[in-house]
Amino acid sequence: YLDILTSHAAPEPYRILIVEDDSTLAQHNALILQNAGMVTRIVTDPMQMMSELIDFNPGLILMDLYMPAASGLELAAVIRQQEAFISIPIVFLSAVKNPDIQLAAMRLGADDFLAKPIGPAQLVSSVSTRAQRYNTMRYFMTRDSLTGLLNHTATEERLEIEVARARRVKSQLAHVIIDLDHFKMVNDTYGHPVGDRV
Repeated sequence: YLDILTSHAAPEPYRILIVEDDSTLAQHNALILQNAGMVTRIVTDPMQMMSELIDFNPGLILMDLYMPAASGLELAAVIRQQEAFISIPIVFLSAVKNPDIQLAAMRLGADDFLAKPIGPAQLVSSVSTRAQRYNTMRYFMTRDSLTGLLNHTATEERLEIEVARARRVKSQLAHVIIDLDHFKMVNDTYGHPVGDRV
């Protein structure tokens, strides 16, 4: 965590997938989040959400509750069935004030429920807080503590996403795994700090 705080590299902007059938409202919310330094992608057709989710790889999904063809609750249930996206925050944005519906959304994997209409400051604050928490959690869950590289599980998940993307856009993909034989000799000969650097 200290490496993240002391890094001189600028942090990557939060990536927010907006799933909203009202394109005017979606553009409005996207502009608010973009002005706060976030990268957004809009999906107005709920049936296109999964391909956009795979392609965009967001850090948070901001989703309407009621849409034609598929409701936000149905989409949340589908997202939570995908191992690669099980922990991604889903924030519902809806005018619904019924606590039973909000509880149903939470049971299906929603992380927050924001009421429409929402002010720009509250939208930015709610989204950035959730996205930051997710990025920090994801970093520690997916990275090797010594090298900072993706761990085995995260590498397999990323590979699965990239293979699906390559198939969808019909592009080529190369994946290389390197295994160093007798690496223990490096540690034994030069010490573990040198082995760690290697």
